[in-house]
Amino acid sequence: MKILLVSSSFFPKIDGSTRCVYDHGRKLAQRGNLVYLVTRGIRGTPRSEDLDGIHIVRTPFQYRGGTLINKAALVLQQVVSILLVTRREGVAVVHAHGYTAALASLPTKYICRVPVVITTHGTELLWPKEVWWKSPVEIKLGLVFEKFVLNHCDVVIAQSKGVQDYMLKIYSTSIASKIRLIHTGVDHEKFRAPPRVEPTRKIMFVGALSEVKGVTCLINAFQRVHSEVPDSKLILVGSGPKARAYEEYARRLKLDGAVEFKGPVRDDNRLWELYSDSDIVVLPSNVGGPISVTLLEGMSMGRAVVSTNVPGGIPDVLGGGNGILVERGNESQLENTLRRLVTDNEYLLTMKERSRKAVEDKYTLDSMIDKLMTLYKELTA
Repeated sequence: MKILLVSSSFFPKIDGSTRCVYDHGRKLAQRGNLVYLVTRGIRGTPRSEDLDGIHIVRTPFQYRGGTLINKAALVLQQVVSILLVTRREGVAVVHAHGYTAALASLPTKYICRVPVVITTHGTELLWPKEVWWKSPVEIKLGLVFEKFVLNHCDVVIAQSKGVQDYMLKIYSTSIASKIRLIHTGVDHEKFRAPPRVEPTRKIMFVGALSEVKGVTCLINAFQRVHSEVPDSKLILVGSGPKARAYEEYARRLKLDGAVEFKGPVRDDNRLWELYSDSDIVVLPSNVGGPISVTLLEGMSMGRAVVSTNVPGGIPDVLGGGNGILVERGNESQLENTLRRLVTDNEYLLTMKERSRKAVEDKYTLDSMIDKLMTLYKELTA
């Protein structure tokens, strides 16, 4: 089958959306499908290239900043690229990741009569106001835009029941008949580590270094744990505009050597090494949304996983004892959880075993692709 993926986020940018799109595309290609990807241009990258079976087409426009003119230029160029690829290659289905990508895909639905599927990767409407980076007016306009996109796509993928619930609450039940529940999956063969009995007392965070992900809360909680368990360490993998500020903050708390900033890591082998050398994966996110790739990778590696009880997919994945949930912004609760994990080896081993089993039972990449292929065949029958 010829499948076109559309996303505004892809390598060399590194984030959860990029990893989802990459895994989605390469696994479809491994199944013998012809996979194309239309994404935005980034300085220093070729206009077209192949990556692990994905045929990538980048727009000429290099998207910089969030101005309306920039966004409109990106959408228009994506529209043209999507139409050209669809007609030239005879694409059977378009699967867009994100609202902007889906908007750019809609003309293909009406001009080429090709079904359009959307997987969303969260919305600022779920964010607490204190971490909003858009004005209330922009947020309200975004709601109108998101509703339009969802009501015109053929199928809306919800990655968990919690995601489905917040989508129906925010966007109304008018999209209920379009929603298909398909869990996000992780490559459980790639992200597999041999069991280790002796703890390293290393806590790992992977994500954007920002208050959206609760980094200050994490550093504060860890500082108190480290004062009692001096050989404990916090490993921060990721980047962001506040990265240097967090490094300075850790120094002021006298955590030099105890907190390591690794920067962004694209290479899966290096990421595997970092996961393997850690006991705990933590994501104290302040915002709700779909399932986190970081948490699934940590669970697949058999690490104890800690995150927050926010709306969406995180409680669905970690509930039932698969991981540990704390309340958003609750430093003392996060501190107590981390302290127990780095001091109680029996409890740590129990949580590690539960994590890996949950992935094997429900969240493998293969099971996700099985369901998506079934959906694509239904849409093109």
